[in-house]
Amino acid sequence: MNRFRIVEATLTRELSTPYAYGPADCFHLGCAMADALHGVSLVEKYRGAYRTLPGAQRALRRRGFSSLVDFFAAELGQEPAGGASARFGDLVILRLADGAEHVGICLGLRFITKTEKGRSDRGLSDVIATFHLG
Repeated sequence: MNRFRIVEATLTRELSTPYAYGPADCFHLGCAMADALHGVSLVEKYRGAYRTLPGAQRALRRRGFSSLVDFFAAELGQEPAGGASARFGDLVILRLADGAEHVGICLGLRFITKTEKGRSDRGLSDVIATFHLG
């Protein structure tokens, strides 16, 4: 299967499930895409690690990470790149207007994330880090 079809299938699956902290949130979306394109097993490794936003923040700190950027840098074994270097299907960390970090996926000229309100399309100005997958 080519990169486009892998990204499309993963996004369709992940965005079709109702938002729930832990099993179906933006972090899980990023882990699923990393698993599909990068050959890691993050979904299984972090399944059930939290059920609320404060629980997610505690889970990161408990594992020694101060941010989502630190987490994915360690788990993917790479330094973050700038937003403009993102390719189709790459994982990005977004900072939204409320100051919160979200995990997103590059779709070329836009970046999508999963929020409690559903899919959210974002622009390059919201990207604070990119991780190349595959």
